[in-house]
Amino acid sequence: MMMIPKVIQDDADALLVWNRLQGQLNKAGKWRPEYVDYFAVLVLSIAGLYRTCETLRDEDTPEILVNPRKGTSYRNPLLDIKAQHINVINRFGSAFGLNPLADAKLKTAGTDGLGELLKLMVGPKV
Repeated sequence: MMMIPKVIQDDADALLVWNRLQGQLNKAGKWRPEYVDYFAVLVLSIAGLYRTCETLRDEDTPEILVNPRKGTSYRNPLLDIKAQHINVINRFGSAFGLNPLADAKLKTAGTDGLGELLKLMVGPKV
């Protein structure tokens, strides 16, 4: 039986994402228990992106804010948080083959799927 990290269990949005995506990966034969921590990062970023987008859609949360003391405008920091979530999702989602190009790369990776997964997650060596 697979252990779902407590941080995922305690977050209803993340748990929904976990159950949906982990089931798909398992069915496709792309799941290994040693992926749990990396997968948790992906799932938390997806849930975080959903929440950030919901907050940004709220009528009281504009994309451009104004500093009341100086009168200067600046970008809502939530836009940067949204971008960070998207970067994590792209990087980790690709590692799990959750986009067409990454899926093709994992299918051709042969028996060294874990090595290819780690290369995609960590990036090229410096």
